Amino acid sequence: MVNNELQWQAVYDVIVLGFGGAGASAARFAADKEKNVLLVDVAPFGNEGGNTRYAGQGVNAAKDYNKMLTYYNHLTYPMALSEDVKEAYITGLVNNKNYFEKYLGVKPVSVIDDLPDPNLKKQVVEYPEFPGQETNDALMVHMGSFDAALWKILRQKVIERSNKIDVWLNSRAQKLIQDTDQTILGVEIQREGQSINVGANHGVVLAMGGFENNEEMVQSYLGATNLSPMGSLYNRGDGISMAQTAGAKMWHMSNYESYSMMHGLYFDIPGAKRSHQVYWEAGEEDGGCIVIGDDGTRYFNEAEHARHGHIYSHGTWRHAPLSINPYLIFDQTQYEEFQKNPFNYIKLEDIIIKADSIAKLAKKLQLPVTNLEKTINTYNKFSSIGTDYQFGRDTKTMRQFDQGPYYAIKMVNTVLNTQGGPQRNGKAEIIGHNNEPIPHLFGAGELGGICANLYQGAGNLAECLIFGKIAGENVSSTKALHLQSNSNDYQNINDLTSGEQLGKITVDSNQYLGESNDGIGGKLVVKITYSNKTIENIEIVEEHESEDVGLLALKQIPEQMIATNKVDIDAVSGATSTSRALIAAVKDALNKATTN
Repeated sequence: MVNNELQWQAVYDVIVLGFGGAGASAARFAADKEKNVLLVDVAPFGNEGGNTRYAGQGVNAAKDYNKMLTYYNHLTYPMALSEDVKEAYITGLVNNKNYFEKYLGVKPVSVIDDLPDPNLKKQVVEYPEFPGQETNDALMVHMGSFDAALWKILRQKVIERSNKIDVWLNSRAQKLIQDTDQTILGVEIQREGQSINVGANHGVVLAMGGFENNEEMVQSYLGATNLSPMGSLYNRGDGISMAQTAGAKMWHMSNYESYSMMHGLYFDIPGAKRSHQVYWEAGEEDGGCIVIGDDGTRYFNEAEHARHGHIYSHGTWRHAPLSINPYLIFDQTQYEEFQKNPFNYIKLEDIIIKADSIAKLAKKLQLPVTNLEKTINTYNKFSSIGTDYQFGRDTKTMRQFDQGPYYAIKMVNTVLNTQGGPQRNGKAEIIGHNNEPIPHLFGAGELGGICANLYQGAGNLAECLIFGKIAGENVSSTKALHLQSNSNDYQNINDLTSGEQLGKITVDSNQYLGESNDGIGGKLVVKITYSNKTIENIEIVEEHESEDVGLLALKQIPEQMIATNKVDIDAVSGATSTSRALIAAVKDALNKATTN
């Protein structure tokens, strides 16, 4: 609650909190309604983008409204979802092809009709058992995935509207400021050590993502510990705390998705901040591997089709049971098979535990020897008789373990995103405990996502676009509050455009700048020193790549280029987009060097 003496350090028409796909869309459409927008994100420059930046870049779409409604009702069952929310979402899915052409400026690529990748097609129709599934599709902005291509378009749409959209990065929203009638007046934002009250004459859009990086919320809402995030490291649940304080109802708090290997596992890499997206399930060449839980026994079907962590359970699908310390166990033959197909940038030798016998392996893992030996013997027996009586694994993907040696890799449970947060209606208005909209408060994206039970791949990016647009347009149509700022110190600040460094870089003789927009985060700029047909130095002067494997590529590739005096270096596995962008930037700089 506020009093009449509250001072506003800045006032905008609309404040959008969160610069991912939903926030970028909401800000863009509010600006297109001639509103002055402040877009705020806690991530520092170069790390903005939320989970949209790391996602596969597919956007759910549908060809037929009624079939999609049928399919979506089966995904949601037995949970309830408001009819106006479903209508808004499914209408958006049917119109997404037009959305791509009209608002993104690209002709959409259909995964079903245009792409040959069978793994992508399996994700596009994640539940083929349900009626209506045949209408489901996913759209891409080009013939590629997991390369931030969609995100870069959304980011560019914000940059193009810099006359209407100010961007504050590395700025953390603290709380919503409300009047006595619950109307949202503005936001208290922490920026550069200062607490700043920013007014919003038309309203606030919460698009701050989920809580996958908030350990306390993960334990409270998901009943789990040690879930390794796969997307943004800045989704800390701030939007949930702020919405709760403002009186919003929460929904879907227990819903989350995982990904990667089988039913949401990845290698437990010491010191790693994030897990990576591999998409791997045991196939016919992977018979010599199983996953075990804390007691040394199997606990799911390793070859079942992966559905973002959900696994078949007595007529429906639920998240696989989460062991605290799961292990991937495999034999020598399987080890040799894995060597043919390295997982991302991981060297298996760095994380493998090896033993000559199953008993010795169990001791190294501090597991009951009898349990692990019995588990392997039972698995071998099921393989020999042609039926897995425990979990129904297709015996084409099973074979008896060989004579060793044997291997183990410690795994970690992953979290792709969470869905819980403040409830919204079909107009993207956030609902209070009285079941009425909180005035001037809107929501979009994964913060209070509309996924109520089972998740269909590419659905959250579709939700970001659809409800981002709805929120941006509807917040712009509210009755203005006529708040006034008592200062101009915090107006006309744009950390996004001022962060672009190319015009600020100085070069000496034999130094040349090169750039590329092929990276996962946008522009990548290098400065090379080139003399006597030799690359003497490569300096990265601007980059917005991922915090882990992307940085590895930025370190390794220049070293190899300088050592070999060659530009066409093999990409770092798991960082293809970053590698491609770096090579293109160096080639751009070399082209300038050789033509001068």
